[in-house]
Amino acid sequence: MWEAAPVQIQQVLINLIRNALDAVETLAPAKRRIIISTSSLKGETAEVSVRDFGTGLPADGPEKVFDHFFSTKAEGMGMGLTIARSIVEAHAGTVGAENAEGGGARFFFRLPAAKGMPISKAA
Repeated sequence: MWEAAPVQIQQVLINLIRNALDAVETLAPAKRRIIISTSSLKGETAEVSVRDFGTGLPADGPEKVFDHFFSTKAEGMGMGLTIARSIVEAHAGTVGAENAEGGGARFFFRLPAAKGMPISKAA
């Protein structure tokens, strides 16, 4: 049976959270918000979402943040999201980014449930 490598998935989540923290860093403390959520898509796929209320992504193509050496940060190397994408894709998943309604950005990744182990919503 196929299983995810928990440490690698944890690294992806940490990267997305750190990026969200950087995105809200310049906001007034009362306006700094990050929403982390999980959901089940038809019981076959799990989605993890990290949404910030920062300045958002480039309007001409939010997906370019996953390109090698592309960074919206002055000190960024542009490798964190590229590595995150590689990890998720190695687990047969997908990753995406979009500008969120009301400002900020939402990053998400989706991973398939293991065969014979559908994902169910908690009661």
